[in-house]
Amino acid sequence: MNKLNPIKPFPLLLMLGLLVRLTSGHAQTGKNYYLSNSGSDSNTGTKDAPWKTLDKLSATSLNPGDSVLFRRGDRFDGHYVVNGSGEKGTPIVIAAYGDGEKPIITGEVGASGGGDYREAILVQNEDNLVFDGLEIQNERLTTRPGVRDMDAFGIWLHNTEGVMENFVFQNMTFRDVYAVEPILDRSSFDAIQVSGLRLTSTKNTVNGQEKQIKNVEVKDSFFGNLQRFGIQLRHSRGAAGVGNDSLNRIMNVHIHHNEFSYNGGTGVLPNGTYNCLIEYNLFDHPGSDNDPRMPARGSSIWNIWSINTVSQYNMCISTRGYLDSYGIHIDNHNVNTFVQYNYMEDCEGGFVEILRGNKNAVYRFNVSVNDGFRYNENWKTSNHTIWVHTVRHKPEDFAPNDSVFIHNNTVVINKPYTSGITETSVVVDSDNLYIFNNIFTSTDGGVEVAGHMGKSPASRGDKMVVRNNLFQGNVNQEFVQWDASPVSGDPKFLGEGDRENAFQLSPSSPALNAGTGGILGPVLPGAGKGVFKELTPYPTVDFFGNPIDLSDANVNIGAYNGKGASDEIEPPLNVEKNRENWRIYPVSTSSQLSILKPTGVRGEVSISLLNLKGQRVQSQTLNFTKKEPATLKLRKGLKNGIYILKLEQNQEVATRRIVLYR
Repeated sequence: MNKLNPIKPFPLLLMLGLLVRLTSGHAQTGKNYYLSNSGSDSNTGTKDAPWKTLDKLSATSLNPGDSVLFRRGDRFDGHYVVNGSGEKGTPIVIAAYGDGEKPIITGEVGASGGGDYREAILVQNEDNLVFDGLEIQNERLTTRPGVRDMDAFGIWLHNTEGVMENFVFQNMTFRDVYAVEPILDRSSFDAIQVSGLRLTSTKNTVNGQEKQIKNVEVKDSFFGNLQRFGIQLRHSRGAAGVGNDSLNRIMNVHIHHNEFSYNGGTGVLPNGTYNCLIEYNLFDHPGSDNDPRMPARGSSIWNIWSINTVSQYNMCISTRGYLDSYGIHIDNHNVNTFVQYNYMEDCEGGFVEILRGNKNAVYRFNVSVNDGFRYNENWKTSNHTIWVHTVRHKPEDFAPNDSVFIHNNTVVINKPYTSGITETSVVVDSDNLYIFNNIFTSTDGGVEVAGHMGKSPASRGDKMVVRNNLFQGNVNQEFVQWDASPVSGDPKFLGEGDRENAFQLSPSSPALNAGTGGILGPVLPGAGKGVFKELTPYPTVDFFGNPIDLSDANVNIGAYNGKGASDEIEPPLNVEKNRENWRIYPVSTSSQLSILKPTGVRGEVSISLLNLKGQRVQSQTLNFTKKEPATLKLRKGLKNGIYILKLEQNQEVATRRIVLYR
């Protein structure tokens, strides 16, 4: 039997597994309650005699193992207040039945219904719940007494008593959530709390009675056309001197394989979380201004006052906004934040944003392409390749960061910017700051990367290590001069040679083995356990899945730690350059990908292209009996970013991670 030669697995492939999702069927042991637009509240609530309204359902006490099932293709306006909790292992399941589109649940009842509700579904002090296969909307147009006109939520989980735990949201759609009276003045930005999915707790005021929401999973869901947040996690800190705020949090959160599309603000906001893992999500145009009610400012991920946050393997595309609006943004007073293995492109604010009072803030093994091009005539450096800042608004707000690590990233600017932009800036101000093993390249009409220091670490006696970075092109010498061991020259990405896979390095790259080893950075607390069970205390692979040991003196500069194409163990898939066909890197306008036949492969091979959600975006069977490369024609409209090429033959499977960049 002819076999494909598999390469070593790495976290993304392990997560994809066999790409099987268990989204249908729930082994429930309790009672089923059915709702349909054609039903009646005088019915028994069975499949043959369903109920009609959310009021009837809200008045019904649910028990562990019960299911609530909405008929697909129907729409339910009103307010559903979940009445009852499941138990661990026997949750209450709120899902759909029948054929057709997802059932829609909204809080929209209009003036005749007393005004639109604040949220479509409210879960207060109930837990052990599964939401599966529903569409949630709430475009509030009419005032409701007792509800702020500036609030609107799709689903709101709210804790006022103690501990709420075990929530799953899967295969959900959240869209079209807007407040009646959005505050669009920029000074009132924080007043807009509109969210597709919102989790909150009231303030703890009694010692020993810390409030928690814990064990939350959101997966395989879509968040689009939301006024501000996709997912908002917000835990009020305890009263001064009362309780333990390391426990008084939203804990053990896993948000993965979701899509966030054209929302007016941030995709995911962890505020007051503990152990939060955000991975394999697509963030497309956060901070959108598609609707005039949107605040048009956000980042893909924006954590604040949180402990142990990991954002990895996400695709952050075209973030917009007059402030902030980075690929991924570390705000104020976080502890242990790790931003790793992400692809960011066309993000208006820039690549790295770290604000004040953070401990252990890390950006590593990311690829940033053409980020940081905002023009603000009143703030000439409002866009940043790197921004590490310590003051929020006034000098008395000064709160230094401690232990910032920015290393092994590949930062590429290779297109000219317009609208008066001439540079993207580097501003740093932190205790114990480390910037090493990064590629900074600005070419082909790209903007200048200018260096600025917030406060001189030398004058404050703080430790600052800048070394072994590679600089190419229009990079300001002030920035280069910070580097104790700079490397200059063309990094020689593979797109410029005979083989291509964007932002990997050719065998002659000056970045190979030119990095500095021995700087490990902070350990990830809880690695190997809970939501971090698949993670290691320190990185063991690079952006592309090649093994890495940060203690090794021969590490590469940049996000790629392979040994160059000619020295690699032959992968199952070699992406070959065809000058007339589509190219991964650099820019090309054609639409084909040439694939060289792997050694030992004969006959037909099934080729699939998968996105980060594990969804097959296209597939084709190619014949590898000939010597010349086979051609995969890419479908129109395929966006730049991270994809998986999957080859299958005779029950053998091989995969390779690629970056599509045009």
